Amino acid sequence: MNPHPPKKRIGELLKDRGVITEDHIKYALQVQKVTGTMLGETLEKLGFVTETDTVKALAEQSHIPYLDLDSVLVDSEILKKFNKQICLTNLFLPFQRVDGDIKVAAYNIQDEKLGRLISKRTGLVPQIFIAERTRIINAINKFYYFLENPIEMQIETELKLLSQDIEMARGTDKFIQLLLHLAIKRRATDFHIQPMKDSINISFRIDGVMTPIISLPSGLDRIITSLKMKADMDIAEQRLPQDGRFSASILNNPYEFRASTTVSPHGQNMVLRILPMQTTFVGMEQLGFFEEHIHILDKMFCEPFGIILLTGPTGSGKSTTLYAGIRRLNLMEKNVMTVEEPIEYEIPLLRQTQVNAKAGYTFANAVRFFLRHDPDVMLVGEIRDKETAAAAITASTTGHLVLSTLHTNTAVGVIPRLKDLGIQPFLIADSLVGVVSQRLVRKICANCRTAYQPSDQEKNYLKQPDLNELFKGAGCEICGGTGYFGRTLVYELLTIDQQLAGLIGQNADMGLIEEKYKNNGFVDIFSITAAKVTQGITTTEEAGRVLGQIRQTRSAGSSN
Repeated sequence: MNPHPPKKRIGELLKDRGVITEDHIKYALQVQKVTGTMLGETLEKLGFVTETDTVKALAEQSHIPYLDLDSVLVDSEILKKFNKQICLTNLFLPFQRVDGDIKVAAYNIQDEKLGRLISKRTGLVPQIFIAERTRIINAINKFYYFLENPIEMQIETELKLLSQDIEMARGTDKFIQLLLHLAIKRRATDFHIQPMKDSINISFRIDGVMTPIISLPSGLDRIITSLKMKADMDIAEQRLPQDGRFSASILNNPYEFRASTTVSPHGQNMVLRILPMQTTFVGMEQLGFFEEHIHILDKMFCEPFGIILLTGPTGSGKSTTLYAGIRRLNLMEKNVMTVEEPIEYEIPLLRQTQVNAKAGYTFANAVRFFLRHDPDVMLVGEIRDKETAAAAITASTTGHLVLSTLHTNTAVGVIPRLKDLGIQPFLIADSLVGVVSQRLVRKICANCRTAYQPSDQEKNYLKQPDLNELFKGAGCEICGGTGYFGRTLVYELLTIDQQLAGLIGQNADMGLIEEKYKNNGFVDIFSITAAKVTQGITTTEEAGRVLGQIRQTRSAGSSN
């Protein structure tokens, strides 16, 4: 018997893990003949798998541990033993020394020269971890840039020079670029400039929470004028709100910045939404859905017709969940058409379009155009008015599966919301397949997570009086002292069975509908959040911040 059986190819590995089927492999091989790319890369570009799926499969085969690069604290002294170009050429990132070993994240794990190169440079034994190629490249660019450019010190220096520039001869472009780099370094999603009486406050939204960054002298309000010029706004107009946008390359990655101003008593308030233009696919597991609920979602997304709605506040990941669901469909057998604002993820097997209000191309009339293109599935970015709601419901009742988002606070809240949009109860009952309502909570930082004895108040909040242990982040360099790093989903799932559809169609009282679905395996958001607290994923403090201290005591499905 051969003690070293031949290693499987990447397609077979992914098939064994249930990520793809033989049909996916055959289709990818056809595309590969044209593109000449590696099979794993082809599968990723087609949207059949994520880069993380591929790397975890390779990790399992090679028995080399997978590394989440977001959780890595890089030792600058170790970085100095190499240089950026060597790391990029060989696709590795050295990040920590432990006694006589050096920990390294790498992509080409079969490259024997890599181990020799690392040992020769450091005199240490390399301990290899496997990570995604894209994330290694981004990490190399980020860590070497900030090693060579201590951004916080540069901001202080530039701020001092601008403050001393009484004649305003010095431009603000360099200062703005430094602030934008700092925002990317801190993983900010929004950049706020808030004029006060005697100062200008700059804050970042990080993991959903506003974080004060720096205060500027009130005389530096010209940075807002500079940003308005970048965003193609009217700098002479300071009385009315304005919107604009601009693009910039930061750390070799393209970003779009959507700017918005409003007028406050002390000047113009500005917010920049930071949008990476290169996004990677994320699977249901990575988003934070539990395995047993992924099976429920799979059934929902595999329905041949009807409408599936994602609800939750702006920025809660609704579109990302929709795409994760679409990826679980057999896209080779379905014609999937989308209308979005904007297109967030490009998937070759989808027919994707973008709203163009100036040309009269809206969510509503896009659905009507789609019906002429023999679609199986339609993704409508958002239902925001009666016309779009009517078009989506009509499409869903004529043999198509429609996926969309709607702004409600709860899953069951879609029923009164659709009624408000003029949809008859019998049409809601006939078309609605299921609803996912979701929020994002911060995750405890894995680097500084510690256990502690929960208080009586926490036990009461979680409704678990016998709870003996919970977790929190102590605060470290990785998480910026907050104790949190990254976010995960908490959610509720509402599936519409025959009895529930009957009650909706009869326009039954919402109290009766709530009683029915709560007794029928309803997955409520509080139970999911409590599970993630007890498992050490998040904290009771974060649960209270996102779900509230009062609302969780109400009926799980009550609409607000």
